[in-house]
Amino acid sequence: MSTQAIVVHQFGGPEVLELQQLPTPQAAPGQAVVRIEYAGINFVDLYQREGRYPNVSLPWRLGLEGAGEIVDVAPGAEFKPGERVVFTTGVQGAYASHLAVPLEHLQRVPDALPLRDAAAALEHGMTAAMLLDDVARLPAGEAVLVHAAAGGVGGWLVQWLIARGHPVFGTVSSVEKADWLRSLGAVPLLADSDWTSVARGVAVVFDSVGRRTFAGSLEALRVGGHLILFGAASGQPDAVDVLALMKKSLTLTRPVLPHFLPDAAKRRARAATVFDALLSGAVQLRIHAEFPLAEAGRAHQLLASRATQGKLLLKP
Repeated sequence: MSTQAIVVHQFGGPEVLELQQLPTPQAAPGQAVVRIEYAGINFVDLYQREGRYPNVSLPWRLGLEGAGEIVDVAPGAEFKPGERVVFTTGVQGAYASHLAVPLEHLQRVPDALPLRDAAAALEHGMTAAMLLDDVARLPAGEAVLVHAAAGGVGGWLVQWLIARGHPVFGTVSSVEKADWLRSLGAVPLLADSDWTSVARGVAVVFDSVGRRTFAGSLEALRVGGHLILFGAASGQPDAVDVLALMKKSLTLTRPVLPHFLPDAAKRRARAATVFDALLSGAVQLRIHAEFPLAEAGRAHQLLASRATQGKLLLKP
């Protein structure tokens, strides 16, 4: 029996993604083999494919999140074959039909939640929760700016921020995305407009775009404001002159999700927060499209185009 998997043998564009047949993994102690029904696509996958991230050695298997059913597990484990699980952060290789996953990274999926929704929600929801609760620590009622506000993490941030009573400005790339933001109660700003002037005076900027928005994000902040950079869809910003921060006593943070999920207990608590948000209807989950594993390159092209509204999934 073999496993289908996407493997990168050289850095480059979507054309370097190769569908290969590999031996099906076996469950070593502390692991379970998951038959993956859905794998999530994230910008970090594009960065790894292009060679923009450190500690990526070729050949490389893409994908850090997925959901499916356990088909093999080491004896004595707390998980059993047939259980529905989802995983992210600390796992690599989810663009595959089967993957051996450390037990400490598995989360059980509630019976009422479809696997498709769990796969689409976990990474984005956990990231948004980390940014809000561990990093931003926003005072009540403060206004914020969210870049790529109709994207994956951006959509979660906007909905949670509004629910907590924060005025939200959000940059978007299309009128359709602007309409969705407006329906939530946020103020949409087209990315090619003078959004800096309109949003000037915000307490926090959540920036996943990077080079194209970085200078304007600093300019939009109030005195004592906080820029949270958590992605670089347009490329990494130039080196920061600390005097640019001194002008308004600004702070700059570049958080990484695994650092805030140091153990299984923390990961499970955060997963429960994400699942509760979906099951209660507090967050509206949006899935833009699904692709078969063989079309992972086409999915990467679509994500890079920034034309998506919601999550992209692979379906092995």
